[in-house]
Amino acid sequence: MRRPIASTIVGVTLAVSACAPSEPDPQQQTSAVISNRNVDLLFMIDNSSSMRLSQTNLTTSFPAFMDAVKNLPGGLPNLHVAVISSDMGVGDGTVTGCAKTGDAGKFHFQPTGTCTATTILNGAGYISYGANGAGNFTAPDISTVFSCIAALGDTGCGFERPFASVLRALGADDRPAPSENAGFLRSDALLAIVMVTNEDDCSVRDGVNLYDVTSNTVLSSTFGPPSNYRCNEFGHICDGVRPPRLAPGGDVNATVTLNSCGSSECDGSLIPVAEFTARIKALKAAPASEVMVAAITGPATPYTVHWKAPSVADSGPWPEITHSCTASDGSFADPAVRITDLVTAFGANGAAYSICDTNFGAALQQLAARIGTLLDAGGGAGGSAGRIPNCAVTGIGGQSGAGGGGAGGASSSTGGHGPSDDGGVYPPPVSNGCGCQAGGADAGGLGPGVAWAVSVWLAGRRRRVSGPARRG
Repeated sequence: MRRPIASTIVGVTLAVSACAPSEPDPQQQTSAVISNRNVDLLFMIDNSSSMRLSQTNLTTSFPAFMDAVKNLPGGLPNLHVAVISSDMGVGDGTVTGCAKTGDAGKFHFQPTGTCTATTILNGAGYISYGANGAGNFTAPDISTVFSCIAALGDTGCGFERPFASVLRALGADDRPAPSENAGFLRSDALLAIVMVTNEDDCSVRDGVNLYDVTSNTVLSSTFGPPSNYRCNEFGHICDGVRPPRLAPGGDVNATVTLNSCGSSECDGSLIPVAEFTARIKALKAAPASEVMVAAITGPATPYTVHWKAPSVADSGPWPEITHSCTASDGSFADPAVRITDLVTAFGANGAAYSICDTNFGAALQQLAARIGTLLDAGGGAGGSAGRIPNCAVTGIGGQSGAGGGGAGGASSSTGGHGPSDDGGVYPPPVSNGCGCQAGGADAGGLGPGVAWAVSVWLAGRRRRVSGPARRG
């Protein structure tokens, strides 16, 4: 059986200088017993360019997943299966192929590809398939229906935002879920999220203009040239610094390989992994036994930057991330650093698999096995319930300074993200003096520097938004 890229309990480590004291997490102390076999399974499928072959791999491998689920010791669970895309638009609609709001986290339940009818009954937005073999569809089997709604194509927005899409779909972003998604999320069900993407998450925080391609067009612009590389530069931290924008010596043929890469949690540009984790866990009373996250994506290593000739007149070559894997069918993927940090944060209930594998069957079978373990045990030994820095609520960031440290390094009273190798020419676009420091997946060996108070805040916020019916 193939070993997953990342499934050990490492956690997203953060060094924080001004956070609430560490206290026991009340959610972690709850031992939930799932009294039924309900499973809500959400697939987030990247629909940007170059994803068509990977989508075919997923739909072809899905029957292996269903075979494994049907043969679980306790029998077939009561399944809800939904599909969303990575397309959340870019806000202003100025990027080619990116509408203002994209798919807005709404479930895809219309036929795609060569399929002409999903056969889903009563206008439902998701697949329902019961332990008795009955479903809300008339097709011969559930795999046929899944294939019909999961082949999303490759015309979606090139700034992939899987984190934002999942939060929107589940109503975990302080707003009610889309009406099209009503009825999917059950309070007494195991929640399993599967992300299938060949690029890392690039979900910005509110008010950050990272996607602008009108005024940010050259190397000297705040966000640099109009390409996805800015998601790496402002979303990752490697060897204690941001990935470089400028080529060494201005050499277009230069390459730089980086190590110890993790999510730049405190840069202020993207939604922190720790915040996303806490919001998802806040959907359940006992997240350690009721939530699991898997990803079929690009390996986080190797992480190499190369340069190419600029598309417009500029002062030097433009940076580009090198693919971390290439499949036998020619499909490829870039390092999914943030997504790898995410699944790692879920401990035994999180796993990442390479999207460059010839067949996704083995990965999906392992997912099915973990679902069975959690259902049969009435709860499993998942990762620690998340506690995140207070600053993650108001917008992470502190201005770059001499005190800025590297990923998971020593805490700083003044620093924000780690220092940039461009000499500070391109400072972080958002700062609130939080004194928060960048972190990654155990890059510095520190334990989680996190605040229990924010988990309480998130849980309370969830109750106020969603009402008393949802478990908290």
